[in-house]
Amino acid sequence: MRSPATSPGSASSGTASGTSAANRRRAVSWRRGLAILTCFLLGGLLLNKAWAAEFDEYAVKAAYLYNFAKFVEWPPEAFASDDAPLWICIAGANPFGDALTMLSGKRVENHRVEVRHLPAMTGFDRCHIVFIGRIEQGQFKTVLAKLARLPVLTVSDIGDFARTGGMIGLVEADQRIRFDINLTTARRANLKLSSQLLKLAFIVEQNGGTP
Repeated sequence: MRSPATSPGSASSGTASGTSAANRRRAVSWRRGLAILTCFLLGGLLLNKAWAAEFDEYAVKAAYLYNFAKFVEWPPEAFASDDAPLWICIAGANPFGDALTMLSGKRVENHRVEVRHLPAMTGFDRCHIVFIGRIEQGQFKTVLAKLARLPVLTVSDIGDFARTGGMIGLVEADQRIRFDINLTTARRANLKLSSQLLKLAFIVEQNGGTP
């Protein structure tokens, strides 16, 4: 009686089965990532406004600012008390128009969200998030120098922001917004970013290395 052997047909079948299993794993991973992204962007905030028929760039960016706050942990000393406001500050020119009004009344854990416009680019000491619009291209490094090593999350839509010392850079392409994160800079400021946030980001290093 001949001992059983693996025929070419059975080897092919095993390869096909392995490929099918790998495809299923990729599909599950993709669906899981899509679910996280949907929860992240919607998060009870965007509602019908940001995803209206016409792309509203700064409504979406305002929603990102709020959602970033939910996925970042500040050191305890960053807040005067357990229920102190969480300040989102706009440095220099304010490109948001009325879009930031959607943040009114929102909360991040025990902290009420408050928005401050700082046109003179001073008074950042109470801020938890600082947004620098691309109109401030010529001054953003000055702002970053003022915030160096302070527990303040810096966000901008200036090109290559995360590669030039900022923490989160918003990048628009084809009416979609993705974001880059400079994790080294965030850690240096004693900020802890959620792994869920990092999964959705492009992690980048600062040009020229860490100073």
